[in-house]
Amino acid sequence: MNYPGDYLGERIASILSSLDDKIELNLQMNKILEAIARAIFKEWFVDFRFPGFDGELVDVVNADRSVSRLPKGWRKGKLGDIINLKYGKALKLENRIGGKYPVVGSSGIVGFHNEPLVKSPGIVVGRKGTIGEVIWLDEEFYPIDTTFYIEDQVGATGLYFHYYLLLSQDFKKIGSDSAVPGLNRNQALMTAIICPDIDTINKFNVLLKPLFEKKYLNNQEVKTLTTMRDALLPKLMTGKIRVA
Repeated sequence: MNYPGDYLGERIASILSSLDDKIELNLQMNKILEAIARAIFKEWFVDFRFPGFDGELVDVVNADRSVSRLPKGWRKGKLGDIINLKYGKALKLENRIGGKYPVVGSSGIVGFHNEPLVKSPGIVVGRKGTIGEVIWLDEEFYPIDTTFYIEDQVGATGLYFHYYLLLSQDFKKIGSDSAVPGLNRNQALMTAIICPDIDTINKFNVLLKPLFEKKYLNNQEVKTLTTMRDALLPKLMTGKIRVA
C-alpha cells in the first residue's frame, strides 16, 4: 500500500484544516448572532428598553382585575393570545420518501421527505420525548406527531418574536406537572405572558430578520463545506486528487 510522503501529508492536512477553520468560523459567528438576538429580546421585552419608549409605565388592568405597570398598549395575557399550537402529523419511517424537506421530531431533524406539511419559516415545539424543545426551521418541513408547530395569532410580519418568546417559557416544568408524560397543549397555551403591542413586535421582527438571514447563509455554507471536506478526504488520501 502506498502512503503519502511527508510533504503530501502536510499539504492534505493544510487543505482540510482550511475547510475546518471556515466551518468553525461560521459556527462561532452564528453563536454570536444568536447571543445578540437573545440580548435584544431581553432588552426590549423584559427590561422595557426599546426604541421610541420614553420609560413611562401605565397601570394596566388584567383579566383577573389585578393591575400591572406596563408600557402603553401592552397587557398581561396568555401564550395562546400570540400563538396557536398545532399537532404534528404521524409519518412512519417506512412511509418517508426521500426528498429535501426535513422531517422534524421533538429533538430536531430526524429524516427527510418528498413533501412538506408546513411552510417556512416555522417553529416546532417538542410535545413528547424532548419535551419543550424549541426548534427554528428556515425551510419548509414536516413536523411529526411528537411535536407541535406554531401558528401566528396576531398578524405579525415574522416569527422571530414568537421564537424567543417560546424559548423564554419553562415548558419542561409544564410537562413534568402533567399526569401523562408530554407537553399539555391547553396548559401551555394558558401560560401567563406579557403581550406587547403589534407595532413593537413587528419592529423587533424587522430588526432580527437580517441576523436570521445571515445565520441561514452561514449554515448553508457549513453544509457545503462539510460535504466538500468529507468527499475530498478519501480522494486525497488515495491519490485520486493530486495536490501541488
